[in-house]
Order: sequence, then C-alpha cells, then structure tokens
Amino acid sequence: MQLSARTDLIGDIAVISFSGELDLSTLPKLSDVLTQATIEDHERIVLDLDGITVLDDPALGLLLGFAARLRAKNTSLHIVCTSQNICSYLRRTKLDLIIPIATSVSDITK
Repeated sequence: MQLSARTDLIGDIAVISFSGELDLSTLPKLSDVLTQATIEDHERIVLDLDGITVLDDPALGLLLGFAARLRAKNTSLHIVCTSQNICSYLRRTKLDLIIPIATSVSDITK
C-alpha cells in the first residue's frame, strides 16, 4: 500500500495528515515527511492518523524518534486518531503517555 501525506498550516500549527499504511514498506516516505517537519520551525505539530489503516512497530519507532527531536526543539507534538484499532495500539504501546492523543484537530487548535 502507498502512503500519502499532506501538510496544512493552521496559524502556527503544522497539521500533517496521513493516509494509507505506516509500516516497514512506507518508512522511507514517513521518514522524509517527518524530517521535513523537523527542519521547519513550527510551535506545534499535529500528526493526523485518521487516514491510516496500519501502524506497525518500526513506524512507531520513527514516531518516537520524531517526538524526541521535537522535544529538543521545544516543539510540542500531538496525534489525532479516531480509529479504534490504531488508538488501541497506541495505548497498548504507551505512546499516549509520551505524545498526547486527541480525537480531532480542532481539539488541539483551540
């Protein structure tokens, strides 16, 4: 499966919306998108995972590394997720203790 990503700016917040699969086969694309977001100077970054159908351990590792890089830059990171399977996986792996998870972008941009 393919991975597509789109970045929208809402004020000083970069919202990166993904669709497809975040797995071993799409790691290069995910890495490129996250690296570009790290280079740019944003106060907050939101990863919208509502279009994601698969999220595996290697992709989760990239997300954790991304969170660490942003923390070093004093940039906050949030995840939007409403998929029961993906949200359940994020909670099981305790990612929600590191990166706040919301159910909509508007919850974060208020």
